[in-house]
Amino acid sequence: MKNFIFLLCIFLILFGTYTGIRGSSASSTKVFNLVALGDSITHGIGDPAKKGYIGGVKVKLEDIQNTPVNVSNFAIPRYSSDKVIEQLQDKKTNAQIEKANYIILYIGTNDFRQSANHQFYPLDVKKVNEGKGKFKTNLYKILEHIRIKNSAAPIFVLGLYHPYVEYPNQQEILNTIENWNDEIDNVAVDFEKTYYVPTLDLFQDKPKSTYFSDSLHPNPAGYQLIADRVSEKVVKELSFKNHPIRKHSGRKL
Repeated sequence: MKNFIFLLCIFLILFGTYTGIRGSSASSTKVFNLVALGDSITHGIGDPAKKGYIGGVKVKLEDIQNTPVNVSNFAIPRYSSDKVIEQLQDKKTNAQIEKANYIILYIGTNDFRQSANHQFYPLDVKKVNEGKGKFKTNLYKILEHIRIKNSAAPIFVLGLYHPYVEYPNQQEILNTIENWNDEIDNVAVDFEKTYYVPTLDLFQDKPKSTYFSDSLHPNPAGYQLIADRVSEKVVKELSFKNHPIRKHSGRKL
């Protein structure tokens, strides 16, 4: 009888150790989910490896979290905010948004270009401003939808950069893009755990040939600048767990 009790104790100890190891292994294989929405820039056009800035953010997140990051990149070249709204009706997209730990949204470049009718010199300021109003409404709808599907994940909304430096009125274009970015920031602040990420300064006063693959899209070096900026914002959000959360005001546009 004593031998039986002794063997039973040994068995329980070994079983507990085994399950503890399995539990530890299971927790170490937890995966964080990153969802990206946007156009050709988030898709990574201009990077031969097709990683773009999202690939750089993935590497940084895996480094700081010490956890694998699964990326669902739904960005499609030439998408405008209208197209993203349509995309948000897709079940697969919504399923990934619902389980996302981080969400990145970078949209507006094609809205801006379309509102200018792809003509930047001269710039039709009236039409561009009309386009900005429509874009602002769409951006609000996009963020509202995401928040309904996922109330917990931080959303990082990127501002537009200025690649139109070859035009004589490039300063006017810069000022106009700044106005668009102000609206992006104003919409983002209306939603909790939603952070505006500026990109306008990243390429200013730098040779375009060093950071761009064509007239619009960054090359790997340019995408790395964006990845570093987004990662910086993510790290900051993770570092300040007690930061005040900005509440969704419910304001309608």
